[in-house]
Amino acid sequence: MNSTATPTQNLMAKIITFLFVWCWSWHTATQAMTLERVGNDLYATGPTVSQDFLNFKHALAPGDIERLILVNGPGGDLWTGMQVARMVQSAQIKTIVSGHCMSACSLIFMAGRERAFGSGHLPRVTMVGIHGAHSKDTKTVNPAAMPQMYALYKQQMGDKFDSQVIQQALYDIQEAYGFLRIREIQRNQDKDRTPWFCPTGQTPISECSTHPGKDAFTLGVVTQLETETLTLPDSMQIKPTFFGRPLAAPSHDLQERAAAFIQNMCADQRLCKTIGGRVMQTYLASNAHKSLAVGWGKQGYGYRYGADDPGTAMLQALYQCNHARNNPKLCRLIHVNDHEVLTFYDEVQHQVPTLLQDLKVPSAVMAQQERDEPGAHTPNRLRTTHLTGMTPKALEGIRRMDTPDLTWALKQSDRPVVIDVGAAGPMIPGALNFIHGGLAFEDEKKDAAFEARFRQMLQIAAPDPHQPVVFYCASAECWLSVNAAMRAQKIGYTQIMWYRGGAAAWLQSGLPTHHRVPVAILN
Repeated sequence: MNSTATPTQNLMAKIITFLFVWCWSWHTATQAMTLERVGNDLYATGPTVSQDFLNFKHALAPGDIERLILVNGPGGDLWTGMQVARMVQSAQIKTIVSGHCMSACSLIFMAGRERAFGSGHLPRVTMVGIHGAHSKDTKTVNPAAMPQMYALYKQQMGDKFDSQVIQQALYDIQEAYGFLRIREIQRNQDKDRTPWFCPTGQTPISECSTHPGKDAFTLGVVTQLETETLTLPDSMQIKPTFFGRPLAAPSHDLQERAAAFIQNMCADQRLCKTIGGRVMQTYLASNAHKSLAVGWGKQGYGYRYGADDPGTAMLQALYQCNHARNNPKLCRLIHVNDHEVLTFYDEVQHQVPTLLQDLKVPSAVMAQQERDEPGAHTPNRLRTTHLTGMTPKALEGIRRMDTPDLTWALKQSDRPVVIDVGAAGPMIPGALNFIHGGLAFEDEKKDAAFEARFRQMLQIAAPDPHQPVVFYCASAECWLSVNAAMRAQKIGYTQIMWYRGGAAAWLQSGLPTHHRVPVAILN
């Protein structure tokens, strides 16, 4: 049975999935779980990596931990997850989830003698995510590792174990970002408690299968219906950020500046001012997660209030601003909750000329090292799944750039338009950030609609189809830039370039960056 969803719900699901994927890929290579003890409680947050085995062993050694609270665990290393799960089983402690607990984190959670959801995050984003094993490098499914996971879930779920549900979660995923998601019970309405399974990270929620009549308790995921009230350590509490950048305490009252914002959004368009004034008053009165975006170099705006979290509010406001009917445009976020964020864009705009002027072209040795890296076969179509993994060494009809090439090009007066299609981490100076800019879809109608939005944003950034345009993303294992470059070529751009090494190669060369400031979201 399939669930039904509105376009807004589909957008929200894609935003959450995309950000989860990128946050996971950006952090897992470098950061272990953060463990913090408070009395007889042990709080843990972050990705699961190999060094967590020793960290948990040390933390549980005294034998007096009563509760393990897992706070926003995106998962990670399967072996470590299983080993920590066995420690938790032996310790006979209670496990609690606050926020999301996905993949390897779910193994640790399920090892608890008693299991519950906890407060600290909004109910819609408080969930356990179960899926099958996959290769750390290629993200392809690895059925050989499934039996030990299946056995753990079966043992811990006991009489409530549903083999069909768990087999689907483990064996029916098509890539690493497919999940069975199971939300918290007490604070959610009945319709939001129903577990749902998406085989890929890009599967629209309307096409994911659901399990009516089931929930976290009836499946044996948790052993109690009630949500535990928690006071998270300060380091793990929700703090508004702007794409990874902490937000300081609000310094301005938006109410006092509302008229100026409306003038900036609408100029002399009377209808826009009238509607904008009403929107602003509603926005100001809302206490929920909210955000506001305005056109960059063009009048118009987008807004969102009542979102599940600040990040979702920002992306939805940006999307609405970008793709307003008959008024497509690049946009800048100006406000999130009670924080003004337009200053981040102004700061970056001020930094870019100096950063570009001071660029030092790396040696030819660096270029040769990048060229010597192995690569996959040259693709003949856009990739819709498995968007992480070894990229090709070359793309047909598209110039591949190495770090010295791009650095030299950016120092010229006629430098190319550079587009970052990632969603996390620092940016190359002067690049434009098109979040979701490298997606592709098997469904022809969806892909055509996406391509129309892509074309509109690209034509604004690079009006001349014969001007040089460079695409990049996180690293040489990111297919988003491959897709974006091939799509730009498909729609008629003639001087497309692809910076294969991406942000990772740029940083490895010791070159400067600036904070992320998105101007478009494509999906």
